[in-house]
Amino acid sequence: MTQTLRDLLALAGGGAVVIGAIAGFSYWIFKTFSENWLAAKFNERLEDYKHKQQRELEELRFKINALMDRTTKLHQREFDVLPEAWGKLVIAHGNVQGVVAALQQHPDVDRMSPEQQAEFIDKSALRDWQKQELRKAPNKTEYYQSASRWVRFWEVRDLYRDYFIYQRKNGIFIRSEIKSGFKAVSDLIHNALVEFEFELRHGADFRQWDARTKLSKESDDLMDALETVVQKRLWDSQTIEPDQAKPPQSS
Repeated sequence: MTQTLRDLLALAGGGAVVIGAIAGFSYWIFKTFSENWLAAKFNERLEDYKHKQQRELEELRFKINALMDRTTKLHQREFDVLPEAWGKLVIAHGNVQGVVAALQQHPDVDRMSPEQQAEFIDKSALRDWQKQELRKAPNKTEYYQSASRWVRFWEVRDLYRDYFIYQRKNGIFIRSEIKSGFKAVSDLIHNALVEFEFELRHGADFRQWDARTKLSKESDDLMDALETVVQKRLWDSQTIEPDQAKPPQSS
């Protein structure tokens, strides 16, 4: 009995050892598999994260490059437009001022000799139909003064229209604070031309000089202020602050 008990205990002990060994081996396998599985999952997640980060970086780089390219093109267009708009405004402003000024000089056509009259009329800037009427006019000096004023009006009106259309077409490339300076001068020119045309049509019945006086008194200062702003914008590398760039407005 005692021997049998001992054998059973020995067998049980051996079984326990075997079971313990199996359990230990199973734990080792589980631990190894778990570590490998976790490492694989971690690497998989890490690679996926890196891929997403790389894709986001590429998208960000593309957006930045596109923005820089667009900004560069816009700045280049602005720097092309500003000098051209300024030049057209200077031409329109100077010519309109000269045409609508109160003091005008005209040659005395009636006091010319027939030969002088013929040469003068042929070389004048009058339209062909005006030249014909001038040759027939009893008071040639008076007719020439009126006709030549119309011719000069048409000329400066076309110069102003050339500027106005260019500015309207390309104004989207000009900063609003600078565009307001162009508009201030442009409005003075436009109003003076309207007033001048009205006088041409109605003669002595219309002798108002409000718009032309305003052009004479205010436009030069506005042009000087605008020139400073345009020059600063073209030559300075830094962005102009709105309060620094805004030229004085016409009252």
